[in-house]
Amino acid sequence: MPLQFDGSNAYSYVEDQLNINLTHFRIPGYQGREDCAEYFIEKFREINLNFSYMLHNFTVQSVECQNVLFKLNEHNNNIVILGAHYDSRARATKDPDELKRDEPVPGANDGASGCAVLIDLARVFYSLKENLTCQLWFLFFDAEDQGYDYSSGISGWDWCEGSDKFVEDIESFYNSSLESFEAMILLDMVGGVNLKFINEQYSTSSLLEEIFEVGRQLGYTSEFPNNPEVRSIRDDHVAFVNYGIPSADLIINFWNNPAWPYHHTINDDITAISASSLEVTGKTIEQFIYNHYFSNNNTDLGNYPWTNDNNLLDTDIVTLLMILGAIFVGIIIFFFIRRSRANKGQLSGD
Repeated sequence: MPLQFDGSNAYSYVEDQLNINLTHFRIPGYQGREDCAEYFIEKFREINLNFSYMLHNFTVQSVECQNVLFKLNEHNNNIVILGAHYDSRARATKDPDELKRDEPVPGANDGASGCAVLIDLARVFYSLKENLTCQLWFLFFDAEDQGYDYSSGISGWDWCEGSDKFVEDIESFYNSSLESFEAMILLDMVGGVNLKFINEQYSTSSLLEEIFEVGRQLGYTSEFPNNPEVRSIRDDHVAFVNYGIPSADLIINFWNNPAWPYHHTINDDITAISASSLEVTGKTIEQFIYNHYFSNNNTDLGNYPWTNDNNLLDTDIVTLLMILGAIFVGIIIFFFIRRSRANKGQLSGD
């Protein structure tokens, strides 16, 4: 099946989101956030005027927020969720220039990139909806990125407020007696230059490993390395994992990555976005869906139903253990040599 996802389309959708409000971008509580939700509705209506959607309204510290959910193939009872957050961070708390740390973050990669991929995936899958054997949800989260980070966040806010609220109310969005969830895939920071995904440990390992393998089979071996960095990241997928849905987070090393140093800075803008990275992400997810949910598909079903979940130690912890182990071995060798020399001295004295 030829892959149809277009990275240049997704790149333009990132640009659109950045241009919605140049003062506050998509910060919860500001007009840009509301306009961005309307932008998603507009883009899905361009795909089809009757594309089904639902709004999930909630408040955080009296600020009105909104998740936006689009549904495709509602006649199917098995649901796969594709998600991303669209809010941008209120403060650039990691900016190298201290004077700019109270400025808003454009959020090109951290938010807009994942949303852009969802929009073009919706275009692709809608054109093939008669051949898809699952119901697809395209879920845009608000209020993910406002928690405490280094120096500050929004007072009283935590991370992943939108996804936590959505899962609290998830019974309102599906019929649990007739429908069931098969997987949730989260796209977070998927469009930056030098894309390299990590092995995120809250993710259901059998699902994440299969997505990595799909990417590698498409030739994206740099983006989906054989020995990825291991880390546990609290992100929008965690609430779904806790609800019992196999879930995976496609995310990069954003905390100490010289290849992508723009996290929570004012430089997370369009200049750090790569159409190629967006295409790698989009085509990998597109192929994953075809592997499992395209009618008359004869491919191996991989790790389905993704019930296995094996946790690994974070790379930082492994590195620390290796250092401590080397120190311990060094101490043993030191005392062994010292003792040997002492014994030799005693023998010579005899």
